[in-house]
Amino acid sequence: MNFKTWTIARRCVQLAMIALLASPLTGLSIFSGNLAAADLLGLPLADPLAFLQVLLGSRVLVWSYLVSALAVVGFYFLLGGRSFCGWVCPVGLFTELADRLRKRLGTGQTTLPLRFNRWALALVLVVAALTSVPLFEVLSPIGMVGRAIAFGSLLPLLLVSVIVLCEVVVAQRVWCRSLCPLGGLYALVGRFSPLRVGFRPERCTHCNDCLQVCPVQEVLLPSLEKGALQVTAGDCTRCMACQEVCPAKALTINAGYHS
Repeated sequence: MNFKTWTIARRCVQLAMIALLASPLTGLSIFSGNLAAADLLGLPLADPLAFLQVLLGSRVLVWSYLVSALAVVGFYFLLGGRSFCGWVCPVGLFTELADRLRKRLGTGQTTLPLRFNRWALALVLVVAALTSVPLFEVLSPIGMVGRAIAFGSLLPLLLVSVIVLCEVVVAQRVWCRSLCPLGGLYALVGRFSPLRVGFRPERCTHCNDCLQVCPVQEVLLPSLEKGALQVTAGDCTRCMACQEVCPAKALTINAGYHS
């Protein structure tokens, strides 16, 4: 794919997901539910984090729910990294637009450590185990966007508005980078995916253009500094902005494990 083709493709997928969430309002029956649990053309799908919270909270294993969650995990495992965050999550679209505004204003220069999303994931699972409360499903901005679309109401977007404001004024991509527990889960899964961003060190001119556009710069640094052949970090969102801007075509997509 050439310059900006990846971005156009991602925007199409993001908008298609929003249209899919809104499709029941038009009377279409191809999709029902939300991103936590849904039915797409008769195929049941389940958010793996929602499944884990229900499992820990109820201590009851529902096999059909497990199969649906594993199907989703398998899909994103094959795509690698946090591809859900970069391509599917509707909140990601809002925060990307907020990030553009932040850059224009020159605000929100702080960045939080990526590992915070693992701590958020652990917190959500511990709360579910101890209280049987699926905390993330109650407070998830992803679910709130879905409800706002499904019911045609702006009220659920209040939390999303607060997140967007924080990302413009306080810290870069604070939610998607560092606080979202679902992103933390997909980062752990994506770490082992065979589909990765490949790096050709012999082509690299060290212009650092890729670092300027990467929403999680830390995932590229080990490759650039050590000459590794792949970006192995699970936090890569697979946005492919790095490949789009690289003048030397040093970044690619490849399959398999290369050291």
